[in-house]
Amino acid sequence: MNSIHQHTEHGLFADDTALWASSNTITNLKNRLQSSINEFQNWCNAWKLTIQPSKTELLHFSPHPRKKYKNELEIETEGVIIKPVFSSR
Repeated sequence: MNSIHQHTEHGLFADDTALWASSNTITNLKNRLQSSINEFQNWCNAWKLTIQPSKTELLHFSPHPRKKYKNELEIETEGVIIKPVFSSR
């Protein structure tokens, strides 16, 4: 997990993992998160673990929660596009 993007933090608990990052632009944020999820995917592959896209969620916290962004934040893992959700379980 040491190869995760330098501007992304992570937390592990049992079989759950959280990645989080911040940026002043959606484009930078998307690039940081996608780079980190790619590195996490490589780490999982090396340890023979799998990411389950159906259980993967993307939460976007913003100082302007009602603002519509020109480029929507989304990431991809295992060939599946993960779009933001408004709440998590």
